[in-house]
Amino acid sequence: MNTIRTHERAIAFCAVLAETANVGRACVAVGIGRSTAYEWREADEDFAAMWDRALKVGVTALEDEAKRRAFEGVNKPVVFKGQFTYLYDEVLDDEGNVVRDESGFAKQKPVLDEHGNHKMATVKEYSDTLAIVLLKAHDEKYRDNSKLELSGHLALGSMTDDEIRAELAAFAALGIVPPTNDNDDISDLL
Repeated sequence: MNTIRTHERAIAFCAVLAETANVGRACVAVGIGRSTAYEWREADEDFAAMWDRALKVGVTALEDEAKRRAFEGVNKPVVFKGQFTYLYDEVLDDEGNVVRDESGFAKQKPVLDEHGNHKMATVKEYSDTLAIVLLKAHDEKYRDNSKLELSGHLALGSMTDDEIRAELAAFAALGIVPPTNDNDDISDLL
């Protein structure tokens, strides 16, 4: 694998990164491994800046697509009994009347798309999940996370082992530290 960085390869890498927001795909496009890409980034500030700009463009495009899917929706094919459902129109005669078969049913013809292919029935689906994620990204009041800021001083030197364990258990209950048990060695805290 050729790992020599040239201006052309750097430009090509960043072009794919801007299009996909995917480092792995950008690496494949220019024939390098991920570690090589990160080595290039580390060694060249200009390349790192190009990378950052390209990634920002790519992520913005991803956000735009997420917004489109969330608010404009996506057409999904209608499936009935494991089969796609296709669209049909009634056949009309020259006077605009429905043409019927010998059983009295309206004759039907396939609805074709612009390429002449039989058109599938679709239903527009919107992504509530994407809408929620977008709201959370832009307004703190919609976020699930909460922040716990602790300050102060805990004088472990003047505490007994049982008092230290009790404090650790309280912190563990809040999710600040992993749970401990009575057999854990806490000597490194003293």
